[in-house]
Amino acid sequence: PSPAMDEEKGAVASVVGLGEHPGVRDDDVTLENFGDKMRASAAQMCFGMLLVAGGLALAGWNEYRTVATEKTLDAAENSYIMAPCSPIDLANNGKLVYTSCAVTGQKIFNKDVPFLQNTAMSPALRIVSDVEIYQWHETRTTEEDKDGNRKTTYSYDTRWKSTYSRGGWANCKDESDCENDDPRQHETWDSRLRLGRDTVARAPAQVGDFSLADYHLDQLGDGADVPIACASSFEVDGEAEVGSGGSSQCPPTSEVRGSTLYYSTGGEPHDNGWNVRVSYTTYNVDRATVLAQQSDRGEFEAWVGPFDDDYTVDKIRDGEVAVGVIIQDARDRNTLTAWLLRVSTFFMVWGGLQMATSPLCLVGDLVPVIGPMLHRLFGCLLAVFNFLLCSFMWCIVVGSTWIAYRPEIGAPLLAAAFVCVFLAIAWRCVKKKKHAQEDLENPKPTVPGTQDHHNQFTDMVAKFHDQLNKANPQAAAALAPALAAIGLAPQQQGGGKPGINCRFCGAMKDGVPQCPRCGQTS
Repeated sequence: PSPAMDEEKGAVASVVGLGEHPGVRDDDVTLENFGDKMRASAAQMCFGMLLVAGGLALAGWNEYRTVATEKTLDAAENSYIMAPCSPIDLANNGKLVYTSCAVTGQKIFNKDVPFLQNTAMSPALRIVSDVEIYQWHETRTTEEDKDGNRKTTYSYDTRWKSTYSRGGWANCKDESDCENDDPRQHETWDSRLRLGRDTVARAPAQVGDFSLADYHLDQLGDGADVPIACASSFEVDGEAEVGSGGSSQCPPTSEVRGSTLYYSTGGEPHDNGWNVRVSYTTYNVDRATVLAQQSDRGEFEAWVGPFDDDYTVDKIRDGEVAVGVIIQDARDRNTLTAWLLRVSTFFMVWGGLQMATSPLCLVGDLVPVIGPMLHRLFGCLLAVFNFLLCSFMWCIVVGSTWIAYRPEIGAPLLAAAFVCVFLAIAWRCVKKKKHAQEDLENPKPTVPGTQDHHNQFTDMVAKFHDQLNKANPQAAAALAPALAAIGLAPQQQGGGKPGINCRFCGAMKDGVPQCPRCGQTS
């Protein structure tokens, strides 16, 4: 057989889910059949149910968190004590204190940080490194067309990254197989460096006479880039050799661009010979304000509120800030977080319901010709239904949480949710009854010959369904709801003519000329 015939056979096999298109190589095009879609939908359904449960649980926790944080801030506002900067008043140990004092203890970090031996620096509270390595990177893009066919494209490029990956992907066609060398294994790598952003060294700073813990120190100061100078005449004695894990000298093969040091460890890949780049930022401040609990060690720690032990007050700010401003800023952040989580959990539940009901959309794919259209139609209807169901469930969970902590808000919210459901059901019942009465009083005229053509089409659909039931009962059972949705019903067990729905009242006529419910004659 010719290559063209092989490619044509491969294309046909791929459409029915039995093979891969022969013309595809690196792009990895996947055409899904109905079975593949069902398996994917079943996985989506399981994940969607977990997403719904997680979203509702997170929504309830968010409301509790909002209330607990607000009550803790209220208690802090009413119980803090003004503390002197010096000397430390031991009577305030274990109490919530507010103080604003000068910051002392800054230092120069030339000896504490790699590659800064010849760099002139100012005293600072801490110094932070930003380390990146040059690596191969895989980008995976998946697209899906209107028929459900998925195309996954893999592309590879080199870029600066703050995390290491071994590489070596199977789809990479580069001569190096896209493998990444680890520069941390090279002798010129300094053990004090960490990939990404990391605090390399801190000064023993104090606020007044109070010592600062590392996590407090990391919240202070404005950043300033450190201009690395490898060839400067500024020198510091007592440096270790390069490669010993404690050097402050620049590597032998290096280059400074702006405030960033580029150097090579000899690995692959590299950017014009460089595969590692390092930059530094120092942080310093002259004054700080603290709202926290005074400990018996002369430090600050988190103050536990009276509402819940997991909710505390432990604030430190640059400069001199009023206590009212600190508490109000905390309230604003609490409100912003609450609304972000409310919106996020609502869409989590809605998306989970969409995924949980996704197998229902596949029913339309069983109908020939118009299957994709029915699939999209069922998807739109389910989106509306799931939105209403999500609104009800979300309001129930949120309202129940507020009932426990703030009944004046939770009770109206729960009442509104149940009233909306009651009104929706009542409106549906009244509308259905009204339409049935109007059809009885004002029957619509029948166009001559229309019913005959409808019966012929119904007979044809019934025969198709009967043959499908003999060949594949499961597919026939799945097709039955779709036929009922467009006004057709499959043939019932026990013989008789195919059934149709009465156009006046919707009852099953079972092929008889007169409707047994309303008495209308077609």
